[in-house]
Amino acid sequence: MPQTRRSLGIPSNEEFAARKRRNSSPFKKLYPNLTEGVSYASTATTFVKTSEVQDEDDDGLETEHDSSFASSVGSERPSPDNENEPWKLVLVGILIFLLAVCIGLMVRATTSNGQSDAPYENYIKSVRGVISNQFPDLSAENRAILRLIGQKVYLEPENHAPLVILVGGANSRQFSEAVNHIIRKTVGKTHADSIRIESDTNRAELHENLKDVLGASDDTSSVIPHSAVVLDVDLLTWDAVLVLHAFADHENYPIRKTVLFLTVSERNEDDLGAKNRNCEEKMVGFLTNRWIENGGTSDNIPPIIARISYFICV
Repeated sequence: MPQTRRSLGIPSNEEFAARKRRNSSPFKKLYPNLTEGVSYASTATTFVKTSEVQDEDDDGLETEHDSSFASSVGSERPSPDNENEPWKLVLVGILIFLLAVCIGLMVRATTSNGQSDAPYENYIKSVRGVISNQFPDLSAENRAILRLIGQKVYLEPENHAPLVILVGGANSRQFSEAVNHIIRKTVGKTHADSIRIESDTNRAELHENLKDVLGASDDTSSVIPHSAVVLDVDLLTWDAVLVLHAFADHENYPIRKTVLFLTVSERNEDDLGAKNRNCEEKMVGFLTNRWIENGGTSDNIPPIIARISYFICV
């Protein structure tokens, strides 16, 4: 019996072609076998598990490092206190500046007052004591004059014009010497004796005596007062009266801030004392008559009388 491909178990050409067509079918790639699908699924499962583990590790990293990162970020971000700190420094600086200005003004005021107000206050205090103890009946008008003298002497340093005070009455010498002593003491000067005028006192003698008692220095910057008491000026001869005229000159004074207390020899309480309401007029009339007797005239005496700043009757 002849053997064929079928009898030998060899597929025929048609069967071979059919198998070949089945093996080359395009649907094979579109639908993979289950084995490949499980492989992909297991791979995906592994990836998912790996991702979950990685997420857990990341969570652990966040737990360990996020706090420090957050704190560093928080420290870099300015807090409200840090934002207000420049303004606080500015305010503190302004307060310090204002405080320094106030302290400077206070120091300046204290320094200036120490140069002017302190002697004035001492003068007022001492004058009140003298009035209370020795001249309790001194009129309010005369007390006001003493206050004005103190203001001009101590509180007006730019005013260098001399002051001349004519004092009349039974206690004129005691009063003049007491106030003169107070003025000298407030500026640190020692006591000076009064200048007593005699009938033979000449012009040169009076000029030298005044310079010595006033104790003026050549320092033109000095503004302290220079005071003296001249007793019994009505006894001066006319040429000696011109010395008083020179020292009382408001424009060409030889010594700045001169304070002169003048008295007259007549001490009649009824005429030249405080009891007489016309004491000032009485003193002017008495002094004018005496100086006319000593060589003056009614024309050249009034300019000298006009240089008397104040009249006090005690």
